[in-house]
Amino acid sequence: MLSERPEKQSEIVGEGQSPALKAPQSGTVPTISDGPLLEATDLWRSYHRGSETIHALAGLNLTLAPGEIVSVVGRSGSGKTTLLNQIGCLDRPSKGSLKIAGIEVTGLKEQELVRFRRDHIGFIFQLFYLIPTLTVEENIRLPLIFARKHDEQRVSELIERVGLAKSRRALPKQLDGGDMQRVAIARALVNRPKILLADEPTGRLEKKSRGAVLEIFQELAREGLGIIMATHDPELAAEADRKIEISDGRIVAEEALGERTKSEARCQKLEARSTE
Repeated sequence: MLSERPEKQSEIVGEGQSPALKAPQSGTVPTISDGPLLEATDLWRSYHRGSETIHALAGLNLTLAPGEIVSVVGRSGSGKTTLLNQIGCLDRPSKGSLKIAGIEVTGLKEQELVRFRRDHIGFIFQLFYLIPTLTVEENIRLPLIFARKHDEQRVSELIERVGLAKSRRALPKQLDGGDMQRVAIARALVNRPKILLADEPTGRLEKKSRGAVLEIFQELAREGLGIIMATHDPELAAEADRKIEISDGRIVAEEALGERTKSEARCQKLEARSTE
């Protein structure tokens, strides 16, 4: 998916752009609270090109509950990637409120925003963005290095979880597209994020691999992770708990998929597990 951002606006990451890696800074981030994982209220992102004002997001409202999968659909240029970049703290809104896990992130300083993004948001991209000279386990470990953490048990657990135990020392060029996306998923999870953002996560995968990625997402949601995925794949979009359609930076349609959403069923399982 190409970034909907106008020309010369290079901070946002879209398809074909490599996400910037920033080393951690000292300091603290506000405490995470219980409640909705995401509350976007009257969110705007506007750009000026000459005398023209372009609204990539125009008064958008969106919530995300723990254990919920939301698919975002819409034509290219509708605002999907801009929305993901806002939620992912890769850019700041022109106006509006954006609360992630109860924290108003629009007021965070740049260094605080970097730490918050690193610790609480996971990213999955269509182009994988694996480091070609690093092995599977080294790619997965990379976010821990930037966070100055050491957790080999977490790396090993994720390698097992995504089914790459036999390929942990393989280089990306030795993997197929499905396995490369598995590495990308594990890398996104290594810092235990609250929200997972996926931009066209199955766009370059064959049907079998698409199904495997979806199964991983569903398992993660059952454990309480909130997932937002932008996609042009109607089959993938239909497997979400809720589907929203964006046009010209606004939500023009929203559909809860099923009489009782799948996320509600997952929440019940989580509650039952916590009382055991």
